[in-house]
Amino acid sequence: MCDALAAAGLEVELADAPPADDSSAALIVVDRAVRVEIGDALRRSAAPVVVVGDSLDDDGLIALMLDAPVSHLVSDPCDRDLGITSEKLASGDLFGLEKYVAAGTKVRERVIADDAAKRAAMGEVCAWAEAVGARRPVVHRIENVVDELLMNAMIDAPRESRPTMVVGGQPTLRWACDDRVLAISVCDPYGAIRQRDVIDHVRRARNERGRPQPGGGDDPGAGLGLYFVLANVASLIVNVEPGRRTEVVCLFDVSRKERRAVDAGVRSLHVFAG
Repeated sequence: MCDALAAAGLEVELADAPPADDSSAALIVVDRAVRVEIGDALRRSAAPVVVVGDSLDDDGLIALMLDAPVSHLVSDPCDRDLGITSEKLASGDLFGLEKYVAAGTKVRERVIADDAAKRAAMGEVCAWAEAVGARRPVVHRIENVVDELLMNAMIDAPRESRPTMVVGGQPTLRWACDDRVLAISVCDPYGAIRQRDVIDHVRRARNERGRPQPGGGDDPGAGLGLYFVLANVASLIVNVEPGRRTEVVCLFDVSRKERRAVDAGVRSLHVFAG
């Protein structure tokens, strides 16, 4: 874990407890034991908090993640997502699925203007995923996730900012794959979703046994589909520039040595707000 932080260009300080003044810290990393012991103190941190070795099945973590600064979960401290997250927090450069695949990996993209473009893009991405060697269960998950993400971006965007779809307001679908992960992202020009929205949908859906009920007409942003996206990916990353854009990045494990992780559920969850 320290190696991942150091590789991000950060000076690592080991401590038994968070410092009294953490305003100069790029991030604070704690494990589950520390999170359980001092969870309330983490709410007052001036720096983003990353929790490692924990699980979204824990009600305590869910409650803590409803609001910043506890914005990141990495189940495995050795996961490369920890290093990528550290680099993003240190630099402030949050957007782009390129960060999650090897340098030089080709990234494809499509602007989605309507339902016909959505269906065509879904077919294109699934055919591409099969061509690069994704297993059939993974391709099925990719199809479901792309469908949900585009539906969220095209239909569930805030009505007051989007009475009709206008030129320049369409979501953008992007995808790429290296020898370890397949990455999918959808970006919309609204920046309306909050961390509380993301975590609350996860909590509600889990508590309602995977059959979440609508929260009413004021339910904001990305909608209940976020839970189903989370159930199908290895990692979920939400990048938000409030009022301007939201990018949801989903990672799927494709390497042979990572296949067990595909069936083990989400390994990391991140909400970055610019």
